[in-house]
Amino acid sequence: MLPEGWKLTSAGRECFSIVSGRNKPQEFSGNIPWITLPEIAGCYVPSYKQTKYISKDTIQKSGAKLVPQGSVVISIAGELGLVAIAKSSVTLNQQLHAFVCKKSINNEFFAQYIRMQKNFLYQRASKTTIPYLNKENCESIPILLPPLPEQKKIAAILSTWDRAIEGTERLLANSQKQKKALMQQLLTGKKRLPDFAGEWAIKKLDDIANIQTGSSNRQDASSNGIYTFFDRSEEIRKSNRYLFDCEAVIVPGEGQNFIPKYFFGKFDLHQRTYAISGFRECDGKFIFYLISHNKAYFLAQAVGSTVKSLRLPMFQKMTLEFPPLPEQKAIAAVLTTADNEITTIEVDLARLRQEKKALMQQLLTGKRRVTID
Repeated sequence: MLPEGWKLTSAGRECFSIVSGRNKPQEFSGNIPWITLPEIAGCYVPSYKQTKYISKDTIQKSGAKLVPQGSVVISIAGELGLVAIAKSSVTLNQQLHAFVCKKSINNEFFAQYIRMQKNFLYQRASKTTIPYLNKENCESIPILLPPLPEQKKIAAILSTWDRAIEGTERLLANSQKQKKALMQQLLTGKKRLPDFAGEWAIKKLDDIANIQTGSSNRQDASSNGIYTFFDRSEEIRKSNRYLFDCEAVIVPGEGQNFIPKYFFGKFDLHQRTYAISGFRECDGKFIFYLISHNKAYFLAQAVGSTVKSLRLPMFQKMTLEFPPLPEQKAIAAVLTTADNEITTIEVDLARLRQEKKALMQQLLTGKRRVTID
């Protein structure tokens, strides 16, 4: 049953569509943003990620479409359902589609509603390697539409959460950027912490730690397990047994990114995953950060075409440059503080997103009505 005064309609009835041009511009010069999928960040475009601009002349030559200010832009290929409102006239690549809202629908409300329709978009998308929505798919998006004053009030309420989320996202990005700069400076000796000086030592990883794989398989994972189980995936699983009880740096032996993890305690380990432990005259947490900073080494050493893999000798011959133990501990403490700050921001961001999601479910379905002044 529809909420009183609301109607069930579709994007195609309430908006005009603009289908992006198929040709990539040959020249990027001018002042009109050319929006691509990676540049949709936040609720508006152009965003801080914007890098490419074209001229009116290039628009005519390439067959691109000029999307007017206030249009709602959505992603229609790959990652579906990214939504942003054009702050100025823009052009789009073929992974994006634009809606120009009629007078019956508020563009801010429409953008919020589309964000809630991701499941519908993936259901309608073509079943190919990369999901894709055509014009007909886009215009079929169902919209539960309240009267215009209620649309504007709902959009204003949800925009409050958007501003909080965007502010927290910027804070997170800045914190991550600062940590990356800290790692670059502290882990290379370019910047020394107060009261530390002297030369750094160069040793092979095999000389300062034990390196070994586990003996477990994926089948040993248990959803009811009590011990952490590290395998080749980034997902952390559980197990009913443990093979190690120590401080360790865990590196997957197969994959694409080889992202290391730090752990202290009892854990199970897959037979194609490496545990670096038994640290000698070095700090385990510092070694974790040093290996994380030198991840490019593993990417360069990995063998295989479809699935990249690491071999034990690659770990054993890895050379590391590091300071005396007291400075290692001090550097690790600084970077751990940075990590803790990032985690706190991530928790806040997850909370805000969950609160907004719950509010959208209430407001955009009419389960909770707003008061119009």
